[in-house]
Amino acid sequence: MKITRRQLRRLIRESGLNTTWNMGDRVVSLGDVTAFLDSRARPVITINACSLKKMLSREITGIEPHRVERADISVPIIVEVDRVSGCPVVVLDGNHRLAKAVSLGADVHMRVLYSDERDMLFGQG
Repeated sequence: MKITRRQLRRLIRESGLNTTWNMGDRVVSLGDVTAFLDSRARPVITINACSLKKMLSREITGIEPHRVERADISVPIIVEVDRVSGCPVVVLDGNHRLAKAVSLGADVHMRVLYSDERDMLFGQG
């Protein structure tokens, strides 16, 4: 199967592989966060999606229905967790996957990035 450059760019954009956060003095990519979690041997945890959504400190916004429909809930999401309280704060990557898992009443797989680690990667928040 041959794929055009336009199709490849769309595939990368829609898959989230190009996800970045511009922090002003640096740009942090999803790959950077994943590599950091890998370097810490951070495991994948399974949790009920509805329970996780209720625990989040920040509301999930900007959910596009067509992206929820195509979301692959087998791919782990990345959640920032406050190390002191142990409470989830925000989904850094995977809001559409979480929304789909919630709609299905399913579990979701996640990896944890602690708030102090986020501060180290992204700068003080």
